[in-house]
Amino acid sequence: MEQLIRIWSRARRGALYAMLLVLFLLLQEAVFIYVAPFGVRAMFLPALVVAVGLFEGGWQGGVFGLAAGVLSDLCGTGIHVLFTVLYPLMGFAMGFLADFLVNRRFYVYLVGAVAALFLSAFCQMFRLLVTYPASSGSLWLTCILQTLWSIPFLFPAYSACKALPRRLG
Repeated sequence: MEQLIRIWSRARRGALYAMLLVLFLLLQEAVFIYVAPFGVRAMFLPALVVAVGLFEGGWQGGVFGLAAGVLSDLCGTGIHVLFTVLYPLMGFAMGFLADFLVNRRFYVYLVGAVAALFLSAFCQMFRLLVTYPASSGSLWLTCILQTLWSIPFLFPAYSACKALPRRLG
């Protein structure tokens, strides 16, 4: 009976994270696509992947990152494998750090999430940076502006993941 309760609790938790992922993806791809100051769009999913990795651990963060990456690549235009590879690495890395090296405080999340946002923006521009090195100044400016525009959206991801009950032991 105890094992059945544990399975039910994990399934319910997985469903909550799936709904959170769909909500953040809809906000990113359907609502905030029209709010683009200086021509840059905000990204929510790297912050959510880092938050799940921080609170759930490495493997769960990697699995959540894989789901987020696949959905993001299916919804977006551009490189169709980038986020499928990048998000699981981010979720696993943050979860590994949270399991063994750092605590689960907000400032740790903030540093990890800003790094994830910058890494996502950098990976999106990397091909253009190699192909057109003369335009590197404008590419770096776009990368920095995208990271700065995405920072206010770190707070809802952290709050939503912290509100869920702790991982099952």
